[in-house]
Amino acid sequence: MSETPKISIITPSKNTGKFAKKTIESVLAQTCRDWEHIVVDGVSTDETLDVLRRYSHLRWISEKDSCPDEAFRKGMAMAKGEYITLCCISDGYLDKNWLKKCVEVLDNRSEISLVWGIDQNMLENGTLYSIDCNSWFEDPPPNEKDYVYYWLQNGTLFHERNLCVRKNVIEECFQCGDVHGDGFWRFSYNFNKQGYVPYFIPALAAYGRRHCNAVSQRGAIMGENEKCGRKYYRDIKEYKKKIITGEIEHRYRDGGGELLPDKFDLKKYLESGKENKFKNIIKYLLPPLFIWLKNKLRARYVCNKNIKKIRKNLQNFAKTNR
Repeated sequence: MSETPKISIITPSKNTGKFAKKTIESVLAQTCRDWEHIVVDGVSTDETLDVLRRYSHLRWISEKDSCPDEAFRKGMAMAKGEYITLCCISDGYLDKNWLKKCVEVLDNRSEISLVWGIDQNMLENGTLYSIDCNSWFEDPPPNEKDYVYYWLQNGTLFHERNLCVRKNVIEECFQCGDVHGDGFWRFSYNFNKQGYVPYFIPALAAYGRRHCNAVSQRGAIMGENEKCGRKYYRDIKEYKKKIITGEIEHRYRDGGGELLPDKFDLKKYLESGKENKFKNIIKYLLPPLFIWLKNKLRARYVCNKNIKKIRKNLQNFAKTNR
């Protein structure tokens, strides 16, 4: 839309042409107009390229790649925007003001490097269903410099379908891995380890569609994700250990990569860990305890009821046999 866009929207694509129009239209519906839309196609053999040709504002290429992470990397190399966001060809935006919200934060807060929100899942037929991390509307993750304490405790991943990040930061932190999807596991780890600061907006920003192409590869992808996840959580555990033992000092950086004066507060981190443990006790221990107590009281009630019934029967038997 602009020769010097504020945001570059990168869309990896392969053989999902029947969803492309809805995805592209969800971008066009954004109230923020200062963007470019780049589609990196992996040589689709369906109607995808025909759909792309209908939209003159798109910048797109179609060539072989090994995975969506590689396509995303190609898109970053093409991008002219100051900020980068990902929107796969079968996904799209739910909040028409989402890009505007991201730009407002990043333009006005130089210490913030990434803005993210909440996703909703969509069936192949377009039906919206479960919301990822629905509890975050009421109890959102900590923001800005406090987020790293939360991340070290929980290993939370940024929602890749709605994150908007400064181009220089994602170029530094995003790495194509050896397996499918490893790039955004690595990105979340590198971003937090390098001390960059995120900003969470509790808004339903985007949807991610499940479709037959994704489902047919589900087994392989799940296995690869499990492998990526194990490494991701191992790395966080190791990094946390080095911070606690004083082997390294975690520092914060602004959006330009410059160190900020604020330092990691180990006491605050340990206190946040106690708070998380208390929350986990409430979340995981109290419900089973309540169920146990309920069953115990119910069993006692049934037992007392049966005893009364037996006594009554004995009394009636005694009366009839006098």
